[in-house]
Amino acid sequence: MNKQEKVYIDFEACKECGYCKTVCPKNVFAKGSSFNNKGYRAYETVSPEACIGCLRCFYACPDFAVTVNKGGAADEKSV
Repeated sequence: MNKQEKVYIDFEACKECGYCKTVCPKNVFAKGSSFNNKGYRAYETVSPEACIGCLRCFYACPDFAVTVNKGGAADEKSV
């Protein structure tokens, strides 16, 4: 079974708390190199292919900025 997970962070919704990075067991996230419109250096996905779909980042994000697409297809329903 070749199941790929894809994870995305809404750059403008991220407030740089770092919870996604803290809870991720696969080091998918890192602090971004640029600032969003709110003045935060938002986190980015640096290795989305490493995502195992555990949803820890999704549930830890207080701003609902993380989306995990099961199967990796853009047209599939997000969690």
